[in-house]
Amino acid sequence: MDKQILIVGLTCVDIINYAESFPIEDSDSRVLEQIWSAGGNATNNVVVLNQLNSHSILFSAIPINCSIITSLLTKVGISSKHCVHRLNGDLPTSTVIVNERTGSRTILHYRGQLQEPNCEEFQLAFPDISIFSWIHFEGRNFENLITMIKYVLVSRQNNEKPKLSLECEKVRDFETLENAIPLVDVVFVSKDFARKKGFRNKEEAVIGIQQKYGASHAIVICPWAEQGAAARHTTNGELISVDAYMEAGPAIDTLGAGDCFIACCIHFLNEGNSLRDVLVKACRITGKKVAKRGLLGLDVS
Repeated sequence: MDKQILIVGLTCVDIINYAESFPIEDSDSRVLEQIWSAGGNATNNVVVLNQLNSHSILFSAIPINCSIITSLLTKVGISSKHCVHRLNGDLPTSTVIVNERTGSRTILHYRGQLQEPNCEEFQLAFPDISIFSWIHFEGRNFENLITMIKYVLVSRQNNEKPKLSLECEKVRDFETLENAIPLVDVVFVSKDFARKKGFRNKEEAVIGIQQKYGASHAIVICPWAEQGAAARHTTNGELISVDAYMEAGPAIDTLGAGDCFIACCIHFLNEGNSLRDVLVKACRITGKKVAKRGLLGLDVS
């Protein structure tokens, strides 16, 4: 499998409540539907990659003998055999309210006191990183993330593969991911992260992140919800901006939309598509995703 993809990040349980509108505080409301599913950005990435027929592996920490998460992962076709199984630690859980009137999602996340994988465990799990064509890191587990990336860089030596990508989504009042940006080949910047850094739109964000963090060698990609997405090519410096795909109808469920977009970009970049085609295809599939509930049964055409 010369195009095998490794995804590193969080696995949790999502308890998703679909509501006609966002509830008033201190009220009693019914929901239209409640779904329990495997969640977390990295897990969502793999759910989408599987539907794109990419060969992907999840590397995450999960509690040992936790039948809930293993059964939910199995339900979406994900193996936990490469994950770190912890003896101690609660299961991370996200309680989600999806407002179908606006498509917004509100997340209450319980961290669960579960220790995330460290670099030694990463090396033990994957002593030969040459089996991968792409390794993607969710932007979390900050203290271990950079050491994992540096391990891959040393291991790949002068080779171009595996490509390394990083998700910069989490907004913090202190610098965390910024030191990792110059180390990777592709950087995914969320709208919230870009705004926190003072950028007003996707084009500003792409150019600004490259300049501010010494990432001129990296492709920076910034999705901006209904404004589409932008990216800047490393070979010729071309700034590419594409519109969002709106033909599938209004957004009713934006939960996992960013994860869907990133997974699509990884897949199509890994397949050798042009950067413009990557953005167009990722926006199209994500536009179809937000017009329906959930990440399963995506129209990937």
